[in-house]
Amino acid sequence: MTIYKKGARKEYKIIYDLRAEGYDIAQRTAGSHSQIDIIAINIKDKVIKLIQSKRTLKENMNFIDTNIKKKIEDDNKQLNGCYHVQFEVR
Repeated sequence: MTIYKKGARKEYKIIYDLRAEGYDIAQRTAGSHSQIDIIAINIKDKVIKLIQSKRTLKENMNFIDTNIKKKIEDDNKQLNGCYHVQFEVR
């Protein structure tokens, strides 16, 4: 199995888990080449979760690029903070 297929397989598992957790939308960002691999939205709880998937997780791994994280948080202010944005590495 290729590295791409292993990564995609893990992303689909994360999406399955997110839907089981009650997220209305959970979608891969395949082909985007960004640090965000999955976006999930829980409309009722007003949560947007941005997930970076790693094939091998290490303890205390954080969302990688703090500049991207800051920009997304700033952009959320444009939405008047309607949604709580969470960053996660899985």
